[in-house]
Amino acid sequence: MILTNKIEVLNVLLILTSLFFALLLPFELFLFSYAVLGPLHYLTEINWLNKNNYFIKKRKYVWVLMFFTFIISFIVLFRYFKFDTIFSSFLNYYSKLLINILIVTCFFFSIGLVLFKDTKKIFASLIVALLLGLIFLKFIPFSFLIIGVFLPTIIHVYLFTLLFMIFGALKSRSFIGVVSIVLLILVPFFISLNSFLFSCETSELVKSIFLETRFKNVIIAINQVISEVSIVDFNFRAETILKIQTFIAFSYTYHYLNWFSKISIIKWSKGISKSYLVLLLVLWLSSIGIYLYNYRMGVLTLYFLSLFHVIVEFPLNIISIKSVFFNRKRFS
Repeated sequence: MILTNKIEVLNVLLILTSLFFALLLPFELFLFSYAVLGPLHYLTEINWLNKNNYFIKKRKYVWVLMFFTFIISFIVLFRYFKFDTIFSSFLNYYSKLLINILIVTCFFFSIGLVLFKDTKKIFASLIVALLLGLIFLKFIPFSFLIIGVFLPTIIHVYLFTLLFMIFGALKSRSFIGVVSIVLLILVPFFISLNSFLFSCETSELVKSIFLETRFKNVIIAINQVISEVSIVDFNFRAETILKIQTFIAFSYTYHYLNWFSKISIIKWSKGISKSYLVLLLVLWLSSIGIYLYNYRMGVLTLYFLSLFHVIVEFPLNIISIKSVFFNRKRFS
């Protein structure tokens, strides 16, 4: 069995394993994956993107994405500690809109970074991206829920993972790769139609961590899209909440495991020096230590890193979309 097929078989097993534990422990699995697998994923992927010049024409303009990430992170933390409400309700409202505008801007600006090398064109694409963000705000306000909440979360860990798998299957022509794609597509339908939920009782510690970190907001947002019935009382045993969280836990866990499984295919570990490897391990273990000490502190401390790895992946997402749906050319 060739290496690619072995990896695809492994991915089928990872999908099934992630689904099993997500069904069993939807809240616990998510918290574990986010705290343990997440930081290692951020550090290794950012290093890989850096070595590939972030898949953009002019590497130096990644600083624009970094600057926007810093602003978004600052606003999020500002809102998290409710400093915005101290000043005025207007600041509370507009700070949320600004986050979404900046995320939209980063995504559309990434198209310019992928297509253009000329400084004037890149600058023009930045202006256009900002205008598109404002247009979305003015004429398609509901899209801000989709983009602001889902793009850095569910779209990133589920849809973009699916997109990369489709792109890989198109290149390798692997039957097992197609099977893994079909399985991944079927997972949310299986969870939604599943009449049995065998999750264990959620501990009070897990409940308190989940609530104080505001992870529940993604569940509420997904429910807002798929259901006409709003979640008023966040009941950890409610069927709707359990099913949505099961999907979230599965998506995050498989997203991380899928990345680690591709080490021999995209060679993201290639070129990592011993000194950087030591630094990477120290940072990873330190981040886990922070999460163990205080989970909320871990989320806040690593928020910039987690968001930055999402945003600097946008150019690669754009290239993958172009490759799958348009010319299917392999990116270098």
